[in-house]
Amino acid sequence: MRTPIETEAFGDPKHPAIFLVPGWAMPKEVFHPVAKLLSESFYVVLANLPGVTVDPHWHKANRFGPNYDIDALSEQLIRAAPKPCWWIGWSLGGMVTNYIASRRSSCVNGVISVASAPKFVASESWPMGMSQETYQQFFELVKQAPEKGLRRFLSLQAQGTKDPKALTKTLSGLQPKELIDPEALVRGLALLETLDVCREVALLDRPNLHVFGAQDSLLSTAEVMSALPSNPLQTVLSLADLGHQPFLEDPSQFVALITQYINDNTFH
Repeated sequence: MRTPIETEAFGDPKHPAIFLVPGWAMPKEVFHPVAKLLSESFYVVLANLPGVTVDPHWHKANRFGPNYDIDALSEQLIRAAPKPCWWIGWSLGGMVTNYIASRRSSCVNGVISVASAPKFVASESWPMGMSQETYQQFFELVKQAPEKGLRRFLSLQAQGTKDPKALTKTLSGLQPKELIDPEALVRGLALLETLDVCREVALLDRPNLHVFGAQDSLLSTAEVMSALPSNPLQTVLSLADLGHQPFLEDPSQFVALITQYINDNTFH
Protein backbone atom coordinates (compact mmCIF):
# COMPACT_ATOMS: atom_id res chain seq x y z
CA MET A 1 0.00 0.00 0.00
CA ARG A 2 1.40 3.38 -1.02
CA THR A 3 1.76 6.16 1.50
CA PRO A 4 -1.44 8.24 1.25
CA ILE A 5 -1.38 11.79 -0.09
CA GLU A 6 -0.44 14.32 2.60
CA THR A 7 -3.10 17.02 2.99
CA GLU A 8 -3.83 20.10 5.09
CA ALA A 9 -7.18 21.86 5.50
CA PHE A 10 -8.25 25.47 6.08
CA GLY A 11 -11.71 26.89 6.77
CA ASP A 12 -15.14 25.48 7.55
CA PRO A 13 -16.01 22.04 6.07
CA LYS A 14 -19.59 23.29 5.60
CA HIS A 15 -18.38 25.76 2.97
CA PRO A 16 -17.95 24.83 -0.72
CA ALA A 17 -14.73 22.83 -1.07
CA ILE A 18 -11.56 23.56 -3.06
CA PHE A 19 -8.71 21.09 -3.56
CA LEU A 20 -5.30 22.57 -4.47
CA VAL A 21 -2.57 20.51 -6.19
CA PRO A 22 0.94 22.03 -6.50
CA GLY A 23 3.54 21.82 -9.25
CA TRP A 24 6.68 19.73 -9.61
CA ALA A 25 8.85 19.52 -6.46
CA MET A 26 6.89 22.21 -4.61
CA PRO A 27 5.27 21.49 -1.23
CA LYS A 28 1.65 22.41 -0.47
CA GLU A 29 2.96 25.26 1.72
CA VAL A 30 3.41 27.27 -1.49
CA PHE A 31 -0.39 27.76 -1.33
CA HIS A 32 -0.56 28.94 2.31
CA PRO A 33 -1.08 32.67 1.53
CA VAL A 34 -4.00 32.04 -0.84
CA ALA A 35 -5.43 29.16 1.22
CA LYS A 36 -5.82 31.48 4.20
CA LEU A 37 -7.59 34.09 2.07
CA LEU A 38 -9.79 31.54 0.28
CA SER A 39 -10.74 29.90 3.59
CA GLU A 40 -12.89 32.92 4.44
CA SER A 41 -15.42 31.66 1.87
CA PHE A 42 -14.37 28.08 1.12
CA TYR A 43 -13.20 24.87 2.75
CA VAL A 44 -9.68 24.59 1.31
CA VAL A 45 -7.68 21.35 1.22
CA LEU A 46 -4.05 21.40 0.06
CA ALA A 47 -2.29 18.28 -1.22
CA ASN A 48 1.34 17.30 -1.63
CA LEU A 49 2.47 15.35 -4.65
CA PRO A 50 4.09 12.01 -3.63
CA GLY A 51 7.47 12.30 -1.94
CA VAL A 52 7.28 16.09 -1.53
CA THR A 53 6.98 17.26 2.07
CA VAL A 54 8.33 19.65 4.70
CA ASP A 55 7.39 17.20 7.47
CA PRO A 56 10.15 14.79 8.63
CA HIS A 57 7.53 12.21 9.69
CA TRP A 58 5.99 12.11 6.20
CA HIS A 59 9.47 11.98 4.69
CA LYS A 60 10.25 8.83 6.69
CA ALA A 61 6.83 7.27 6.08
CA ASN A 62 7.24 7.07 2.29
CA ARG A 63 8.98 3.68 2.42
CA PHE A 64 7.82 2.38 -0.97
CA GLY A 65 8.93 5.31 -3.10
CA PRO A 66 6.72 7.97 -4.68
CA ASN A 67 4.35 6.69 -7.38
CA TYR A 68 4.01 9.02 -10.38
CA ASP A 69 2.11 6.67 -12.68
CA ILE A 70 -0.64 9.06 -13.83
CA ASP A 71 -3.54 6.70 -13.11
CA ALA A 72 -2.22 5.64 -9.70
CA LEU A 73 -1.53 9.30 -8.85
CA SER A 74 -5.04 10.26 -9.97
CA GLU A 75 -6.61 7.65 -7.70
CA GLN A 76 -4.48 8.78 -4.75
CA LEU A 77 -5.53 12.40 -5.23
CA ILE A 78 -9.20 11.52 -5.70
CA ARG A 79 -9.11 9.62 -2.40
CA ALA A 80 -7.56 12.65 -0.67
CA ALA A 81 -9.92 15.29 -2.12
CA PRO A 82 -13.19 16.50 -0.55
CA LYS A 83 -16.23 15.29 -2.49
CA PRO A 84 -17.42 17.00 -4.50
CA CYS A 85 -15.08 19.98 -4.87
CA TRP A 86 -13.41 22.45 -7.18
CA TRP A 87 -9.95 21.29 -8.27
CA ILE A 88 -7.19 23.90 -8.71
CA GLY A 89 -3.82 22.73 -10.05
CA TRP A 90 -0.65 24.67 -10.66
CA SER A 91 1.84 23.76 -13.43
CA LEU A 92 2.26 19.94 -13.30
CA GLY A 93 -0.62 19.92 -10.79
CA GLY A 94 -2.78 21.66 -13.40
CA MET A 95 -2.02 18.97 -15.98
CA VAL A 96 -2.95 16.27 -13.46
CA THR A 97 -6.18 18.01 -12.41
CA ASN A 98 -7.25 18.39 -16.05
CA TYR A 99 -6.57 14.68 -16.54
CA ILE A 100 -8.69 13.79 -13.52
CA ALA A 101 -11.50 16.25 -14.32
CA SER A 102 -11.84 14.84 -17.83
CA ARG A 103 -11.90 11.19 -16.76
CA ARG A 104 -13.63 11.35 -13.37
CA SER A 105 -15.87 14.38 -13.70
CA SER A 106 -18.33 13.06 -11.09
CA CYS A 107 -15.68 13.98 -8.45
CA VAL A 108 -15.21 17.50 -9.81
CA ASN A 109 -17.45 20.59 -9.64
CA GLY A 110 -15.07 22.49 -11.88
CA VAL A 111 -11.37 22.73 -12.65
CA ILE A 112 -8.94 25.66 -12.63
CA SER A 113 -5.43 25.25 -14.02
CA VAL A 114 -2.75 27.83 -13.26
CA ALA A 115 0.35 28.38 -15.44
CA SER A 116 -0.21 24.95 -16.93
CA ALA A 117 0.22 23.95 -20.57
CA PRO A 118 -1.40 20.67 -21.67
CA LYS A 119 2.10 19.43 -22.57
CA PHE A 120 5.37 20.65 -21.06
CA VAL A 121 8.02 19.20 -23.40
CA ALA A 122 7.91 20.04 -27.11
CA SER A 123 6.84 17.46 -29.69
CA GLU A 124 5.61 17.50 -33.29
CA SER A 125 2.05 18.00 -32.11
CA TRP A 126 3.02 20.56 -29.43
CA PRO A 127 6.03 22.57 -30.71
CA MET A 128 5.73 25.40 -28.15
CA GLY A 129 6.95 23.32 -25.18
CA MET A 130 10.46 23.16 -23.69
CA SER A 131 12.87 21.65 -26.22
CA GLN A 132 13.74 17.99 -25.70
CA GLU A 133 17.42 18.90 -25.53
CA THR A 134 16.94 21.53 -22.79
CA TYR A 135 14.69 19.17 -20.89
CA GLN A 136 17.21 16.31 -21.04
CA GLN A 137 20.00 18.57 -19.79
CA PHE A 138 17.83 19.62 -16.87
CA PHE A 139 16.78 16.03 -16.16
CA GLU A 140 20.44 14.97 -15.99
CA LEU A 141 21.25 17.84 -13.62
CA VAL A 142 18.39 16.84 -11.29
CA LYS A 143 19.53 13.19 -11.33
CA GLN A 144 23.13 14.10 -10.57
CA ALA A 145 22.59 17.05 -8.20
CA PRO A 146 18.93 17.21 -7.03
CA GLU A 147 19.33 20.27 -4.81
CA LYS A 148 21.17 22.24 -7.49
CA GLY A 149 18.59 21.23 -10.13
CA LEU A 150 15.72 22.33 -7.92
CA ARG A 151 17.43 25.66 -7.20
CA ARG A 152 17.91 26.31 -10.91
CA PHE A 153 14.28 25.51 -11.65
CA LEU A 154 13.03 27.87 -8.94
CA SER A 155 15.18 30.77 -10.14
CA LEU A 156 14.02 30.14 -13.72
CA GLN A 157 10.35 30.24 -12.85
CA ALA A 158 10.82 33.51 -10.94
CA GLN A 159 12.30 35.27 -13.99
CA GLY A 160 10.14 37.97 -15.50
CA THR A 161 8.37 38.74 -12.22
CA LYS A 162 8.51 42.11 -10.46
CA ASP A 163 11.04 40.94 -7.86
CA PRO A 164 12.65 37.69 -9.06
CA LYS A 165 15.28 37.63 -6.31
CA ALA A 166 12.71 37.86 -3.51
CA LEU A 167 10.43 35.31 -5.17
CA THR A 168 13.30 32.84 -5.68
CA LYS A 169 14.18 33.25 -2.00
CA THR A 170 10.55 32.60 -0.98
CA LEU A 171 10.27 29.50 -3.19
CA SER A 172 13.67 28.14 -2.09
CA GLY A 173 12.79 28.64 1.58
CA LEU A 174 9.69 26.46 1.35
CA GLN A 175 11.43 23.09 0.98
CA PRO A 176 14.03 22.07 3.62
CA LYS A 177 17.11 20.71 1.81
CA GLU A 178 17.36 17.66 4.05
CA LEU A 179 13.80 16.61 3.14
CA ILE A 180 14.24 16.74 -0.64
CA ASP A 181 13.42 13.29 -2.04
CA PRO A 182 15.57 12.80 -5.20
CA GLU A 183 13.32 9.96 -6.37
CA ALA A 184 10.25 12.21 -6.20
CA LEU A 185 12.04 14.83 -8.32
CA VAL A 186 13.09 12.30 -10.96
CA ARG A 187 9.74 10.50 -11.14
CA GLY A 188 7.85 13.80 -11.22
CA LEU A 189 10.05 15.01 -14.09
CA ALA A 190 9.49 11.75 -15.97
CA LEU A 191 5.73 12.38 -15.74
CA LEU A 192 6.22 16.00 -16.82
CA GLU A 193 8.09 14.77 -19.90
CA THR A 194 5.44 12.29 -21.07
CA LEU A 195 2.11 13.67 -19.89
CA ASP A 196 -0.06 15.13 -22.66
CA VAL A 197 -3.55 16.29 -21.65
CA CYS A 198 -4.56 18.01 -24.92
CA ARG A 199 -7.31 15.44 -25.49
CA GLU A 200 -8.47 15.68 -21.87
CA VAL A 201 -8.73 19.50 -22.01
CA ALA A 202 -10.85 19.25 -25.16
CA LEU A 203 -13.18 16.75 -23.43
CA LEU A 204 -13.71 18.68 -20.16
CA ASP A 205 -17.44 18.83 -19.39
CA ARG A 206 -17.24 20.85 -16.18
CA PRO A 207 -16.59 24.61 -15.94
CA ASN A 208 -12.88 25.02 -16.64
CA LEU A 209 -10.70 28.10 -16.22
CA HIS A 210 -7.09 28.25 -17.45
CA VAL A 211 -5.10 31.10 -15.90
CA PHE A 212 -1.71 32.15 -17.27
CA GLY A 213 0.83 34.82 -16.35
CA ALA A 214 1.84 36.92 -19.35
CA GLN A 215 5.39 37.20 -17.92
CA ASP A 216 5.80 33.43 -17.39
CA SER A 217 9.39 32.44 -18.22
CA LEU A 218 8.64 28.69 -18.34
CA LEU A 219 5.73 28.85 -20.79
CA SER A 220 5.28 30.72 -24.08
CA THR A 221 2.02 32.09 -22.73
CA ALA A 222 0.61 33.66 -25.92
CA GLU A 223 1.42 30.54 -27.99
CA VAL A 224 0.05 28.16 -25.36
CA MET A 225 -3.19 30.16 -25.06
CA SER A 226 -3.71 30.21 -28.83
CA ALA A 227 -3.04 26.46 -29.16
CA LEU A 228 -4.98 25.35 -26.07
CA PRO A 229 -7.66 22.83 -27.11
CA SER A 230 -11.11 24.32 -26.54
CA ASN A 231 -14.34 23.01 -25.04
CA PRO A 232 -17.78 24.59 -24.57
CA LEU A 233 -17.32 25.40 -20.84
CA GLN A 234 -13.83 26.90 -21.13
CA THR A 235 -12.48 30.29 -20.02
CA VAL A 236 -8.86 31.30 -20.69
CA LEU A 237 -7.24 34.32 -19.00
CA SER A 238 -3.82 35.98 -19.03
CA LEU A 239 -2.69 38.14 -16.08
CA ALA A 240 -0.63 40.97 -17.58
CA ASP A 241 2.04 41.65 -14.94
CA LEU A 242 2.41 38.17 -13.42
CA GLY A 243 4.60 35.13 -14.11
CA HIS A 244 4.56 31.42 -13.33
CA GLN A 245 3.14 31.66 -9.79
CA PRO A 246 0.44 34.37 -9.81
CA PHE A 247 -0.99 33.12 -6.49
CA LEU A 248 2.30 34.10 -4.77
CA GLU A 249 3.01 37.23 -6.81
CA ASP A 250 -0.42 38.82 -6.19
CA PRO A 251 -2.48 36.68 -3.77
CA SER A 252 -5.38 39.13 -3.44
CA GLN A 253 -5.86 39.45 -7.23
CA PHE A 254 -5.66 35.69 -7.62
CA VAL A 255 -8.16 35.00 -4.81
CA ALA A 256 -10.61 37.60 -6.17
CA LEU A 257 -10.42 35.97 -9.62
CA ILE A 258 -10.90 32.43 -8.28
CA THR A 259 -13.74 33.43 -5.95
CA GLN A 260 -15.58 35.29 -8.72
CA TYR A 261 -15.18 32.41 -11.18
CA ILE A 262 -16.38 29.75 -8.74
CA ASN A 263 -19.35 31.87 -7.63
CA ASP A 264 -20.31 32.58 -11.26
CA ASN A 265 -20.12 28.86 -12.13
CA THR A 266 -21.80 27.33 -9.10
CA PHE A 267 -25.29 26.15 -9.91
CA HIS A 268 -27.59 25.46 -6.98
